[in-house]
Amino acid sequence: MNQSMAAKQMAYAPLNEHAVTEQPMAMTTQPMAMNTQTTVIINQPQSTIIRGWHSGICDCCQDMKSCCCSFFLGHCYYACLASRMGEDCCVGFGCVPGGHLAMRVALRHKHEIPGTICDDCCMVTYCLPCTMCQLAREMDQLGYPPKDGCC
Repeated sequence: MNQSMAAKQMAYAPLNEHAVTEQPMAMTTQPMAMNTQTTVIINQPQSTIIRGWHSGICDCCQDMKSCCCSFFLGHCYYACLASRMGEDCCVGFGCVPGGHLAMRVALRHKHEIPGTICDDCCMVTYCLPCTMCQLAREMDQLGYPPKDGCC
């Protein structure tokens, strides 16, 4: 073995020193004095499942009610959505600058839907009715209860 290979192996040796080579297992011990048994179970951390929106931004035709309300009743419908999310209806009605963006970002973060604020901003800016339809469909899918007096 030449000197450069030996030096590389020595340089990487500390990295391999703590490598896990076996999966954790349940350990069972039985004390001699008693007939009790102790079991220790070591669990691996579970990976989180990343999911997206249940429907796309242009899937408005899946729910004609929210589509029509969003396009024809606009801010009144968005106020109902804000109320449904537990926010003040002024956020959805448009009285709060950036309120529609805040609604989308809040729902996305609460339910761990991947995305960026930049994407959300573009969606809200260029197609607010479709974005709000998507928000309504997502709330329906997640089981948000409807509010009285809303579309």
